[in-house]
Amino acid sequence: GVRYMKEFFKKLRIAAYVTALLTIALGVVLVAWPMEVTGLICRVLGALLVVMGAVYIFGYFVEGRGILAITGGLLFLLLGVWIFITPGSVVTLVPIVIGVVLLVHSLRDFQMASEAKQNGSDRWIILFLLALLNCVFGVVCICDSFGIVSVAVRILGIALIYDGISNMIIVYHTVQAVRYAAQKIAPIDVDAREIDE
Repeated sequence: GVRYMKEFFKKLRIAAYVTALLTIALGVVLVAWPMEVTGLICRVLGALLVVMGAVYIFGYFVEGRGILAITGGLLFLLLGVWIFITPGSVVTLVPIVIGVVLLVHSLRDFQMASEAKQNGSDRWIILFLLALLNCVFGVVCICDSFGIVSVAVRILGIALIYDGISNMIIVYHTVQAVRYAAQKIAPIDVDAREIDE
């Protein structure tokens, strides 16, 4: 039983270490080349959309599917080609959209801060400052979308590196604890067998 447990934990430890090392490697890649990685992901997405579009168009001509199939197929195809050719533009669109949402929210927040002031609230200045901060975040997202994507991917990379290192430490300490417990159990098993004989 003890030998089987040791073998099981040995296999588990090897698998955990390999997974942790791969996680760290992926994290390092994301930290070192954030835009290249996001560009590659976008290219893969673009290629998938091109294939989907081709399947739809093929289905229209071979199986005689409706006008929706050819329209959808062409849209997927064109979108896929555009994403594949200009992956950077797709990546930078996400922060711009978020920036616009933040700006819209900040305008509403300014309005509410103004209403609070008109209704005699003495905390309207805090509400105004919170709205202003929201507005600043929105402008930064729109103006520096490329930088924001890069920072976000790097943070993700750092999180993966941390995850990998912490996993290795946890696995190491768990294995040490199990080994220590197994060593304490082993002599008792031997004594028990001797008494039975």
